[in-house]
Amino acid sequence: MLEFDEVKRCKIINSILDDIEGEFPEETAIIRSELGGLSAVPHARIDPESWNADRLNEYIEEIDRRIAAEKNEGAVTLAYTCLEGYLKAFVKKRIPDYAGKDEIIQLSRAVQGYLRENIKEYPDEALNMLNHIAHTVDRTRNRFSESHFDQKAGRWLAVFIRDLVNSEIRLLMYFL
Repeated sequence: MLEFDEVKRCKIINSILDDIEGEFPEETAIIRSELGGLSAVPHARIDPESWNADRLNEYIEEIDRRIAAEKNEGAVTLAYTCLEGYLKAFVKKRIPDYAGKDEIIQLSRAVQGYLRENIKEYPDEALNMLNHIAHTVDRTRNRFSESHFDQKAGRWLAVFIRDLVNSEIRLLMYFL
């Protein structure tokens, strides 16, 4: 019997799901979510002038590889980097006056303010989630990352942070 490491399994399964996703989007989403530790969302399609979809997909795949290799702290660090990069791109394109900001919480607040001004029908609770996610990712990175305090992050935490970052970026893609 052939034995595959988890990274190879993830890659094979995601490749198959990517191939059938166009024809069976709901079923594919269910399968992805049931797989839990694998990236639970399809590949991103982002305007290349705004941010690079390939970069997001590569980050998510690398986060998954790190989780599979039990390098959860590295996954948390990369998730932070991914969200920070996307927020910077959003601010640069939509709110150039704030383009000098480089702290994830400041960037998140600027994006939230922009959306509040431009999408009045959105409930505050939905927009508040942007800041909650940024705070969660920031605090998690500051406690459980390769580059900070060397505390061990659990797999569940790395997967949770990856999913939060991925979900926030996908939400913001609608407004970029």
